[in-house]
Amino acid sequence: MNEMLINGKWDIRCPQSLANLFPDRTGYYYKIDKKTAVKVCIILSQEYKIPSPNITVRFHLDGVYASYSDELRTIFMFPRNHIKSIFHEFYHHLDKMTNGKYNSEDRSGGTTSLSWQFADKLFTEFRMKRAIV
Repeated sequence: MNEMLINGKWDIRCPQSLANLFPDRTGYYYKIDKKTAVKVCIILSQEYKIPSPNITVRFHLDGVYASYSDELRTIFMFPRNHIKSIFHEFYHHLDKMTNGKYNSEDRSGGTTSLSWQFADKLFTEFRMKRAIV
């Protein structure tokens, strides 16, 4: 059983307050700025009962969309990132704050990455909550 699974199910927590951050947005386009990324991470951190990560904007991330530093407990993002990238990096933070409980190793990326699987599942839940706002 994978560590990110609780009783055989993913531990996906998507409170309605997360969906409520975007009252007028529709469709797949969810690029967010630092201010919104901070709010997203605060909401998720409260749900998982962990400290929120720091968020820092960088204009060059060596070809990646965003990154997470374990040592600094910081998500580095472009001035505007897709919310799924923030979810992905938050999962690394969640893993760090829970001493490896969630196993956020990216492996070879894509569908093998538990962080991207988490981001996909959280984004799906987020969009479902957005549909009922």
